[in-house]
Amino acid sequence: MSGGGGRSTDSLIQKLAERQGTPEERAAMDASIREARRSVAARQMMEAVQAAQARGESAETIREASWAAHWKEEFPKLFDMLLDPGCSRAMLSAMLAQLEAVEAGQRTTHLASTVVGTLLANSYVRPKLGMEPMPLPDSALRPERPSDRRTGGSRGSGGGSTKRD
Repeated sequence: MSGGGGRSTDSLIQKLAERQGTPEERAAMDASIREARRSVAARQMMEAVQAAQARGESAETIREASWAAHWKEEFPKLFDMLLDPGCSRAMLSAMLAQLEAVEAGQRTTHLASTVVGTLLANSYVRPKLGMEPMPLPDSALRPERPSDRRTGGSRGSGGGSTKRD
């Protein structure tokens, strides 16, 4: 992809950053997400549902199982998605990985949201429009440094590589 693609991505990231509140508000949101640690329960639910499906249990049997009642209540949409055969487990795992990175203090919610949005656009929107995938922000390819978090995240592409592993 040409160098211009990075500039448009940086422009989009800048526009999104302007709409996401002050650095203090973003830091408070990151702290509340880290405190909640919901990714642990979500990951356990994914593994339990996958194990039940591997045992040959139907979606209806899993829905009615007593072990699933708590998760159905806590994560109703995610629970239903896991039972949908058309749902991409890889995409759900990628989203959950971003939540885990926020909870571990390795990512800001802003960067995690940008990464998830880019992954979704590259997987579902851009191919339908005949467009090339957008590169992930350079900062998504490495853990954020504490200094990045104090200044509100990545400060542009920095001319780095957009290679994805």
